[in-house]
Amino acid sequence: MIEFKNICKSFSGIPALSNINFYAKSGEILALLGQNGAGKSTLMKILSGAYPKDSGEIYINNKKVEISSPIKAEKEGIGIVYQELSGIPHLSVSDNIVLGKDPHKGIFLDRRTQDNVAKKALKNLEAENIPLSKKLGQLSISEQQICEIAKCTANNPQIVVFDEPTTSLTKNEREDLFKIMDIMRKRNLTIIFVTHYLEEAVRMCDKCLILRDGQVTYFGTMKGLDEKKIIDHMIGQHMENFFPEYKSYTTDKIALEVSNLTDGDKIKPTNLKVRYGEVLGLSGLIGSGRTELAHIIFGARKRAAGKIFINGIEKDIKNENDGIRSGIAYINEDRRIGGLNLSMPIDFNLALTSLCLARKSITGKIFVKDKKIEIMTQEIIEKLSIKCSSTKQKLVHLSGGNQQKVSIGKWLVTNMNIFIFDEPTKGIDVSAKAKIYEVIRDLAKVGCAVIVISSYNPELIGVCDRISVMSKGRITGTFDRGITEEQLMLEQTGIGG
Repeated sequence: MIEFKNICKSFSGIPALSNINFYAKSGEILALLGQNGAGKSTLMKILSGAYPKDSGEIYINNKKVEISSPIKAEKEGIGIVYQELSGIPHLSVSDNIVLGKDPHKGIFLDRRTQDNVAKKALKNLEAENIPLSKKLGQLSISEQQICEIAKCTANNPQIVVFDEPTTSLTKNEREDLFKIMDIMRKRNLTIIFVTHYLEEAVRMCDKCLILRDGQVTYFGTMKGLDEKKIIDHMIGQHMENFFPEYKSYTTDKIALEVSNLTDGDKIKPTNLKVRYGEVLGLSGLIGSGRTELAHIIFGARKRAAGKIFINGIEKDIKNENDGIRSGIAYINEDRRIGGLNLSMPIDFNLALTSLCLARKSITGKIFVKDKKIEIMTQEIIEKLSIKCSSTKQKLVHLSGGNQQKVSIGKWLVTNMNIFIFDEPTKGIDVSAKAKIYEVIRDLAKVGCAVIVISSYNPELIGVCDRISVMSKGRITGTFDRGITEEQLMLEQTGIGG
């Protein structure tokens, strides 16, 4: 059992946590929910020993403890499974599970003891089928995550924190993780589950702790809560205001059309049309080919056959530069890899695409117009409600939601006509999601054509004019606004008629 009493934490005199009170018993899963910046990370860093608390008390099994460092946290029985896998692919499963705590006999590694520790850790998770000698990199993502959990539980923790563990998992891999969490609950561990996926919290958790602006807005049983009520606590307003009020802006003019488009592999010959003023959703299970189709259109994936038309004119899009010159903006699914330079400031990231296109609004004959960039940056910060200290703040110090807003903002300033959003709200809080939905509908309002790829059906239903469903590299059906989430799921799984 763990209990926090009146925990407070400030940075430079600004409160990050104010009088936080909650508890979780053995054999319970506690959901920790809140927007980015609500205080979840600060709270977990205090629990893990990364931050000292300013005041308040922490109890584990009714004993007051001082968690002054990560080593002390581990000694108090606290383990953390982070969002990003930290295993070493070329080492064996056994090596990874005991990594950092390798048993020795004298100066030599004790392989037998190591394998016994690893075997026991996997057995406790009912995952004995994972071979100890197999290299970690040869396992599926789901199996690698089980090994990550085994590494954590090999230290016999009483309390385990799962930090956004499902962000990069497929539906089946998530089910595997939930089975593991159930096993751990039955073994009487206390689990703190940090997630942005509210449906997962409702399904898996016994209790719920919701933070807003560093304060507790709800603590109690999960029973009786649904996603709508949780969002009300998280953002302090009713969910009716979550999606923009719908109005159709669809015109008759076709912005983008693809005919028999294929890569000769993942994507089968596909036809698709998007009109100006329209938001078209691309739905489907992970692996259905949605992102691959978008990559072919944008030029990030090689086209084997088929045609792409922009404004009725055929375009030979061979690479990303061709796609950008054709007026297509692509907001990457992973902002850290293809979207942004996190080590650089906001103004640099917002101006980067325009600089590459040599837009006259910010470039002169020789020199960059710093004043214009500053004005443009301020306009985007205000338009997208980006929370930052200045235009020079480095992106690495922004929350995930604000990073995503910058990723979108760098395209808004280019005056593109066609926008492709690939999982635009992945891993961000509900307030940032609401702003992004507003941006998408605003783009339609000013006459742009928009494609939204998403694994979250409610947002497709909430922001799109039409939704096309993909399965096994094909579009299997296209539906007008009004399709229900149940109908969409049936179509995705091939059950729909």
